[in-house]
Amino acid sequence: MAKSNKKFMILSAIGIIMVVDSHTWGTFNIFANFFPFNSFFMPMFVLISGYFNKVDTKTNMWKYTVRKFQTLLLPYIVVSILALIAEWLMLCIKTEAMQPFMLEYKAKAMLNIFTSGEITTIALPMWFVPMLFAVQIVYGFMKKLFANHWNSKIMVIPFIILNIAVVWYAKDHEVPDYLLLPLKVLFFLPFMEMGVLYREGLEEKIQKINPLLLLFSMLTINMIRVFFMPQEYDLAYDSMATLTGFTSPYAVTPMISAIVGMLFWLEVVDLIGKPFYTSKIVNAISENTFYIMSLHVVCFNILNCILFGINKVAGLPYFDVEAFQDSNWYRWEYVSQFKLVYFLAGTLGPVGLVMLYDRFIKKPVCGLFKKPAEQK
Repeated sequence: MAKSNKKFMILSAIGIIMVVDSHTWGTFNIFANFFPFNSFFMPMFVLISGYFNKVDTKTNMWKYTVRKFQTLLLPYIVVSILALIAEWLMLCIKTEAMQPFMLEYKAKAMLNIFTSGEITTIALPMWFVPMLFAVQIVYGFMKKLFANHWNSKIMVIPFIILNIAVVWYAKDHEVPDYLLLPLKVLFFLPFMEMGVLYREGLEEKIQKINPLLLLFSMLTINMIRVFFMPQEYDLAYDSMATLTGFTSPYAVTPMISAIVGMLFWLEVVDLIGKPFYTSKIVNAISENTFYIMSLHVVCFNILNCILFGINKVAGLPYFDVEAFQDSNWYRWEYVSQFKLVYFLAGTLGPVGLVMLYDRFIKKPVCGLFKKPAEQK
């Protein structure tokens, strides 16, 4: 079913495309030299969540929490378990030998739900899901509790201060596991509020500004900021899952980078997004951002296993068998253009898997449990 808000349909599709693009080491690198993906795309997903957040005094927080558990955390747990099984099966294929499943080790890895969110390297990008769940629940309870006195324009200020404080702490300290999730919640809370602010008036005001002027302004701000950074990539960070890689000397950098990057892409969508409003492909990608986030590395490895089979029969130039066996992040790059094949596998592969699941598993199973009256 097509999403009714076409602007955010495209924005979420762009965001997940950037995730896959970054994990293929820059197939397209869309404006990444100006706005590094790791500087804004995860905050952008939280902003999108905030835009659609409607918690108020009438919200039943128990039902809200259950719904968020069913739509976020439960699928995360199920997919993580399946990813652990898939990783083991592919390890057997890679090594051409039956490998121990190591159930106890994998069970312990599931406890990372409450810390880094990283259960297995083959589904590493899923760290984002328990963080998003926690942010939505914390934000929802706060807003419900103080709904009669809540002012988003005021609340965004302490949230921003907390974000900067988290970066300041993480820059100089190795964050202990038990603090990872609460600190990530504090880091991302302002972007929830910014999504609400954007919906409640900022969107209308920004649309009155010449989009080309705003785009040029965002590019100019980034160009000026680069002059103050020891290295250009200091605009970004390495891993939000473990709160590491904040190399900028300024704790405010991640906040500014996120705002500038998000505004830039919001304006890009406003400016050139309409031709894609009816695109079935864009809608399919947008509808399946969760599964693309979860399964694109799995699909990379399925492709690698196919290449491994071809290599055994025909021999592929520079296919590094040892690297393929040792890492779920191996990419065969005999020619740089082959990145596109990985990109397509990571983007469209999960969509295809979901379609196969819906057609051959979900629909037949649901049909078995329908009441006779419903089947007429």
